[in-house]
Amino acid sequence: MSLNHSIKQEDWEWLSVEEKTKINRLRDGVHRKSATSMRTQLRRLLSMYLDKSPAEISFKAAQFGKPYLDDSSLSFNISHSGDLALVAITLNQEVGIDIEKWRFLENLEGLVKRNFSDREQQAWLTVEDSQRQQTFFNLWTCKEAFIKATGRGLGMGVSRCGFSLTQPNTLMECPDEYGEMSEWSCFQLEVGEKVSACMMLRSKSCSPLFYVFDPENLPQMG
Repeated sequence: MSLNHSIKQEDWEWLSVEEKTKINRLRDGVHRKSATSMRTQLRRLLSMYLDKSPAEISFKAAQFGKPYLDDSSLSFNISHSGDLALVAITLNQEVGIDIEKWRFLENLEGLVKRNFSDREQQAWLTVEDSQRQQTFFNLWTCKEAFIKATGRGLGMGVSRCGFSLTQPNTLMECPDEYGEMSEWSCFQLEVGEKVSACMMLRSKSCSPLFYVFDPENLPQMG
């Protein structure tokens, strides 16, 4: 979804006091607008699945901060980068999603050393300089999506999970407490030029549906 759509006053009123407080704490006006767009569109999207008005939706936070829906078997996860956002919605399954626009990163080698597993670091040595930015963000979004799916977030340590640098959608290292690698499905997504994105789902097999969400032209659910 795009975060550039206009925000109506009634959309703002859907948000909880906590959501409004967090948004108002943002100093940058662009960031406030993006955050408001993200939260209002999320509520509108979830309302289509829950058969509730956007304002009626209630969120809670799990032990390590991952948001979830109160009194619902639906799970969701969100991510945004610049003016682009992704939302993943599942039923009774752990899910994580991440999106990153490519950008220059200082000390890229240091980031690799701190956040990649030993196996990933060895594979990184074979990547040509011209491909390193793309490779880094492709791998990083996979790792972020995985740790978000587990609910632990960065506290788990992104170096504890590992992905193939040459075989897309391939989880190669999984912490014991999160089951076998075969229990997870990885989907690297094509969402735009110089953008990396990934969704991780705790499911051995699934066929996710993808669509562009437009709040002005809502799809019919049924």
